[in-house]
Amino acid sequence: MNHDTITTFSNEWWIFISCTIFAIIFLILFSKRLSLNSKNRLTNLLASIFMCELVLMNLYYILKGNWILTESLPLHLCSIMWIFSIVFLLTRSQWLFEVLLFIGMPGAFHSLITPELTNGNDLINKIEFFFNHGGLVFVPLFAIFSLEMWPRKASWIKSFFALQIIAFLVFLINNLIGSNYMFLMNPPIANNPLIPDGNTFFGKWPFYIIILEFAVLIHIVLIYLPFKLKGKLIR
Repeated sequence: MNHDTITTFSNEWWIFISCTIFAIIFLILFSKRLSLNSKNRLTNLLASIFMCELVLMNLYYILKGNWILTESLPLHLCSIMWIFSIVFLLTRSQWLFEVLLFIGMPGAFHSLITPELTNGNDLINKIEFFFNHGGLVFVPLFAIFSLEMWPRKASWIKSFFALQIIAFLVFLINNLIGSNYMFLMNPPIANNPLIPDGNTFFGKWPFYIIILEFAVLIHIVLIYLPFKLKGKLIR
């Protein structure tokens, strides 16, 4: 399957990113005004929508003949975080909230800035891309501002180690079936500022992965620090 990108700062990108930001802000402000029972119903509704999206989009790819073992399994980081989001919305797991906050949200943020369409470039795929990645930004913010959840002490390093376990398992699967999930075998084609030019030494495997690891760790610390400084951490 051919991968494609949406050029950052193009008119098309501005339309999709503006709609995404508006939806996130609107849902957070709307949810803050709800009663506890209404918030519970909203989280269940969101989980149902997320599950339906996952199932329906896979059926869509199958019907179009675009479902490919090496590209369509939910093994890219954002796909894994999407499943985590569904489970979190159903359970409100503290651990899943922290992983989504420190790993899912910054990963989705960078994907939104430099969109790479791995399942096709028609309108449905573009809407799905921004819906998915916008949802991954929304869920931890929803947990903080509406559900009033806070990360625990040392949760930042535990989330980082959780990512290493996920990456290791996906790396094994990549070697088994010849895939490139989580871009662990080859760098993405999107012009991501965190990934050096593939023609340079540091843009080649495995050096770009090492650079990404440091970038992830920096993002995690930057997200953790405001909670630390404001004393919003829980034990």
